[in-house]
Amino acid sequence: MTTTTSVRARFPGDGRIDFDTVTLGPVADGEVRLRVDVCALCGSDKRLLRSGSPVVPGHEIGGTVVETGAGVDLPTGTRAIVYIPVFCGTCRRCAAGRTNQCLRLTQLIGWQRDGGFAEHVDVPARCLLPVPDDVPLTTAVLGLDTVGTAAHALRLWQRVQPDGVDRALVVGAGPLGLGVISVAGAFGVGAVDVADPHEGRLATAVALGARAAEDLDSENQYDLVIEVSGATAARETAQRVVAPGGAVVVLGESDQPYAMPATPRWRRTDCFTIRSFYFPTSEVEANWDLLRDSGAALRDRLTVPLALADLPDAFARFVAGDYLKPCIVSEDAR
Repeated sequence: MTTTTSVRARFPGDGRIDFDTVTLGPVADGEVRLRVDVCALCGSDKRLLRSGSPVVPGHEIGGTVVETGAGVDLPTGTRAIVYIPVFCGTCRRCAAGRTNQCLRLTQLIGWQRDGGFAEHVDVPARCLLPVPDDVPLTTAVLGLDTVGTAAHALRLWQRVQPDGVDRALVVGAGPLGLGVISVAGAFGVGAVDVADPHEGRLATAVALGARAAEDLDSENQYDLVIEVSGATAARETAQRVVAPGGAVVVLGESDQPYAMPATPRWRRTDCFTIRSFYFPTSEVEANWDLLRDSGAALRDRLTVPLALADLPDAFARFVAGDYLKPCIVSEDAR
C-alpha cells in the first residue's frame, strides 16, 4: 500500500522541537522508503537541537522497507539499518570497499538530508544494510554509531599495535565509549579501565566489565588510550597518560579544535594519534557477529524505548544526563 502522509520532527533551534505532517510523493529512482521502526538519539544531535536544522535530524535509523523507487531490486518488508554517509559507490575508495572514505562525500543522512526522527524516511538503496533475521532492530541500530564506529576504530588501532595490549583506558563512558568497552576484548585488549565524571555512566561501564580508573594524573600509564568524550580535559588526560610507543585513538567530538600541546613532555613522546570516522560497509558482516555476542547486553543497559511524540522530553532528559541512549521505537518494533 502506498504511504501518503508522514509525521516528522523539525528542529528550528534554541532547543525547540516541532512536528508537522507531510504528504509524501513518489520514491525517487534508486531510493527506498523506510517505515522508521527505531531511531536512536546521538550526542551530536544536541548541536542541531541548539542551532536548528533545515532537514529532519536523526541518523541512527532502523526500519522496514515499505516502497521502492525504479531500479531497486529489494522486497518490501526488508528490515534494515541506514548507513549514514551517502557514498558515491564509484570512486577508488568506494570501489575498494572503504565507503567511509568516499572521495565525493557531501551528505550525511540526518545532517544534509532528511533523517529518522519521523514516521518514514527515504534513503538511497546503497545506504541500506539489511539486518539478519536473528538480530532485533533495537539491537541492530547499535551496529551504527555505537558498535560500528567503535569496532572500526579498534581495527585501525590494530594496524599499529597488532600484538594487542594488556590494558587500555577509555576516557568517556557515553554510548560510544560503552561500545568500545563492549567489543575491546575481540580486538586484543586484555582489560579496560574507564574514566568518566558522571557516576551513572561510570557504573554502567563497570557493569559491562570495565574497571574505574584510579589515577589520571601520572604520566606514561597506558599503551592504548581511546578518547571518546571530546572535552578538552579528556583530551589532555589521554595525552598525559599514554606511554611512549603507545597510541591515542581520537573518537570524541566537540566544537573545540583538537590541540597538540606545545610542552616538552608531549614533544618528546613518540606515539600514534589515530582518528577514525564511522566504518566501511565491508566491515558490516563482522559487526553482526559482535552484536550477536554483546549487543543485547549493551542495548538493555543503554537504551530507553520511547514514542516519536516523546522526542522533546527524550531530548530534555538526554541533555540532562538522565538517559544514556533514548531510542524512538515504533509500535511495530516493540
